[in-house]
Amino acid sequence: MRKDERPAAPAEAAPAEAAPRAEGSPSAAAVAVPAIELKAVNAFSAGYQVLSELSVAFPERRTSVVMGGTGSGKSALLKAAAGLLQPGSGSVEFRGVDMARFSRKDEAEFRAKSGFVFQDAALWSDTTILGNVSMPLSLHKPWMGRSDAAEAVRLILKRLGYEGGMAMRPADLSSGEQKMASIARAVVHDPDIVFMDDPAVGLDEDATEQLFGLIEELESRGKTMIIVTNASEFAYRFADMLGIIRDGRIVAFGPYEETLARAEREPELRLERLKARGIRAARKRRESL
Repeated sequence: MRKDERPAAPAEAAPAEAAPRAEGSPSAAAVAVPAIELKAVNAFSAGYQVLSELSVAFPERRTSVVMGGTGSGKSALLKAAAGLLQPGSGSVEFRGVDMARFSRKDEAEFRAKSGFVFQDAALWSDTTILGNVSMPLSLHKPWMGRSDAAEAVRLILKRLGYEGGMAMRPADLSSGEQKMASIARAVVHDPDIVFMDDPAVGLDEDATEQLFGLIEELESRGKTMIIVTNASEFAYRFADMLGIIRDGRIVAFGPYEETLARAEREPELRLERLKARGIRAARKRRESL
């Protein structure tokens, strides 16, 4: 893992806090078990502080959506949570274990259990789409034969509505097709945790609906998902837990209904688009998990 610059001036943090659940919300017991937890994290990128004393716990087998505008620190939060941006201070834990103490074996196991959707797709330009999407299978499931791996890639690309050839290279694809390949790469190896950075950016309406369908499937299989976005549709459709990040700090985080109710009392949380949609139907799809 990388080591970025250190020091930072402490800033006010707003860690999540358990509270009574509304009907259809995750149980208190489930919310209390974090898959990923950031504790007083300060992080830096290109000499700038991007996270300030940030603390938040993302529960297992739930979908957490963190909303924030451009420059709010949401991408940095996601990368820190995924172990792609090492804190200058504070800690990031995976199921109670500090990632800074990971051995090479621990890190390899974490990578095998997680997938990451980059905002800009981040495909290898000199590799075919088959090669790009199958990379996690080559790394984490080396026992799979080439034909089995190719079939797994074909199926997940088809599920997302990708119609291009698998022998094509990223430069031959539209930005939307590249994003589909990036999403496919993040989930092809069936990870426990999926990190998504503004996953609908670059997708047309049809592709976005395919993505929504995939997220629903992942939820039904008990996957943990952490999504950062400025699109309210993700929060409205999928958030079990809803957070708001601003200036590198979490200013609100909790069950969806509670965060929305708090926004009614605190207009500065700026959830107008969500508030305008009103109360959503209770989410019951995870109650049996």
